[in-house]
Amino acid sequence: MTTIVPTGEMVIGRRGLLKAFLSSCVGLAIYDRGNKLGGMLHILLPEPVSAVPDYHLSYYARTGVPALIEGMIEQGASPQSMEAFIAGGALVDHCSPHDLNLNFAHKTLEITLSCLKKYGVSIKMLEASGVNPFCLTFQLETGMCRIEPILLEKATRRVRKRHVGKDSITKTIERLLPVPQIAFNIGQMLADDDIDIATVAAEIKKDQVLSAKILRMCNSSYIGLPRQIASIDQAIVFLGSKLLLQIVITAQIENIFHASEGGYSLCRGGMFHHALATARLCRALAHEQGRIDPEIAYTAGLLHDIGKVVLDQYIADVQPLFYRMIIDHKENSCKVEQEIIGIDHCQAGLMLAKNWDLPDVLKDIMIYHHSPEIAENNREIVNLTYVADVLTNRFMPGLELEKVDTANLQASLNILGLASGSIYDHLAVMADIY
Repeated sequence: MTTIVPTGEMVIGRRGLLKAFLSSCVGLAIYDRGNKLGGMLHILLPEPVSAVPDYHLSYYARTGVPALIEGMIEQGASPQSMEAFIAGGALVDHCSPHDLNLNFAHKTLEITLSCLKKYGVSIKMLEASGVNPFCLTFQLETGMCRIEPILLEKATRRVRKRHVGKDSITKTIERLLPVPQIAFNIGQMLADDDIDIATVAAEIKKDQVLSAKILRMCNSSYIGLPRQIASIDQAIVFLGSKLLLQIVITAQIENIFHASEGGYSLCRGGMFHHALATARLCRALAHEQGRIDPEIAYTAGLLHDIGKVVLDQYIADVQPLFYRMIIDHKENSCKVEQEIIGIDHCQAGLMLAKNWDLPDVLKDIMIYHHSPEIAENNREIVNLTYVADVLTNRFMPGLELEKVDTANLQASLNILGLASGSIYDHLAVMADIY
């Protein structure tokens, strides 16, 4: 069985295949051959800026590496017989001097190596830095480890370009169901100050799948509630109306993204998890910035790439060429989409937004999130979404293949009034999205 180890997570075991997709993040696999026990850690950042709960230890090199080693020791492993395999820390095609400020990988690697040395763990393989993302694959039964560039195999097969007509795109959009009416019903209820909890709960319970997803999201470490939530009624009480509505919309958007899995996604649910990570980061940055509504920012992040749902089936048909042009020619994904199929996901997203009659602010985000410098309206939230998208692609590359031009990053931060150093504090919100 293959297990994807997501950002900020740790897995210890004796059987199965572990994989981590890495760019600026660092992946660490450790194996004890004598005890046939292995583990993998997907490190997001070098060290915490404040005290962290136990379930966040694996986000950071300073706390995660000792946690992995100690966890293996508890299961009978010995540091003296451990071997370490390290990958990641790539800069991923920096396009501007400012982009170097986001390169935390060097410090992450430094702390990782220091922790391994402290425990006396030998390093068997190290493939770090550079500009290409990696896939770290680790077989727990044998300790065999491979470190390979992401998508090397997919990028080698040759296919022809396939321009897609407007009629085909329109038909695809017409087949996509908008966010279900139940989500809007719940939104209207929550906006009514006189509505009672039982009525809202009854509306949610009409959809068993939605109810299950709400409970799953409520009990995630991202929400961080003080107790386990076992019912929709409890969820409403503990979450409050804004957060509950956010979770309802997220659960419904997950269905839309999961309907398309063949083109952009590098793993199951890749497009949705990218959207969710971007949404969380948008919300965190909006809180710091202070002028943008955090809930609107969250929705912006969640929907910014919705055009990919429209194009996914067409990208699937030309997938190797799409990957090869991004990897070999270092083109941003919109240019590649235009060249290969004749339309990019920003344009497709705008078409979908018009079909669904979404607000103008979301239309601007969909069309301009790769080119915020030309947005005339809603400039702050467009730039915020762009910044969050850049960071999500930088630190969580294994979800979907997308190349975002970072040349406008400093200008966007200036517009928002955010300092690059403050970004570090918010990156942990992208973890725990699975």
